Amino acid sequence: MLKGLFGGRNKVPATRLPAPNAFVDAAVGGRPARSVSVESVGAKGIVTREVLGRPGESAVLIYATAQGRFRAATRIAAAGGGSTHFDVPKRVDLVGAASGAQKRSSVRLDTIVPGAWRLAPGGKGQGEFLRGTVRDISRGGCALIADRALKGGSMVEVRLALRGDAAPVVLLGEVMRHEEIPTSRKHSHGLRFHGVRPEEDRAIVDFINRKQADLHSRGLA
Repeated sequence: MLKGLFGGRNKVPATRLPAPNAFVDAAVGGRPARSVSVESVGAKGIVTREVLGRPGESAVLIYATAQGRFRAATRIAAAGGGSTHFDVPKRVDLVGAASGAQKRSSVRLDTIVPGAWRLAPGGKGQGEFLRGTVRDISRGGCALIADRALKGGSMVEVRLALRGDAAPVVLLGEVMRHEEIPTSRKHSHGLRFHGVRPEEDRAIVDFINRKQADLHSRGLA
């Protein structure tokens, strides 16, 4: 469907645009780039979290998809309420070929997993693990739901039981965004993983594949 949405006057294939929940580096008005997550992509443009500038300001979005790494020039159409709405880019340039890792990292699974977390200043976990919930898992990051708000840029360790017959995986993540969940008063944080080892990467991929196979078998995906 998205191919049809982007196949008109702008002629930008959907495969060359960021996916919802992916991270993009957005440079607005010549200011330093900020990494934010994508809320939605549609015929009217790209919506990201956070207010990044004012309507009419020019912007450059850098992001990776399964097709490669892209640079898109656009403008802010609207901003407010914790989001920025960018016009559909008229031009998207390939700036890097897709690697096998990029292709696999595009797979993202929106499922809820019990977990635990603790602060990791300097990349080293400190203190006891606290209970939390993890969802929206990919090879590049996840969403951590916790009882308290964490500042952007904070480093945390997240402990996940991805397989019942294996030890939990502990991953280092950087807080890229935060929002309060009004219904529960809990806090959702978008994390970007750092320093994922090959065995941890395989555990994430296997977990996603198992869950997706289960959804397909039940006719839910």
